[in-house]
Amino acid sequence: MRHLKLRIRVIIFTGLDLLSKYIFFNFKYLNETTLIRPALNKGISRSLPVPFFIVIGISVIGIVAFIRLFAKKKISRIIGSLLIAGTLGNLIDRIIYGGVRDFINVNIFDFPIFNFADIMLSIGVAIRIIQVMLEKKK
Repeated sequence: MRHLKLRIRVIIFTGLDLLSKYIFFNFKYLNETTLIRPALNKGISRSLPVPFFIVIGISVIGIVAFIRLFAKKKISRIIGSLLIAGTLGNLIDRIIYGGVRDFINVNIFDFPIFNFADIMLSIGVAIRIIQVMLEKKK
């Protein structure tokens, strides 16, 4: 049952990520705001150039690692769902489009353009960091 809930969340979260990318890349009237600026990121964070096969390999290794951590009960369903779905959403983009479709542009301190998969990854990591810090206090 624990694994089924994880799978359902991953499918939903990944679907929402891919749907958001589709909407903001294909409906031009939605990307004419200051917060939306579609861009294809062919590198990694901040478009740093890394060979395609290395990025794909890292993504696959990440997904396998997150699944193993979840299976060993080292991370919760919600953290596992966020990390797997975020990585999977960006991996699917890389395979289909040759890069990640980013579109959220906050225009603060040269902050990079990002997407919902990036938000999921950041939230998953942040929750885990908070959990570890709270566990160490006990």
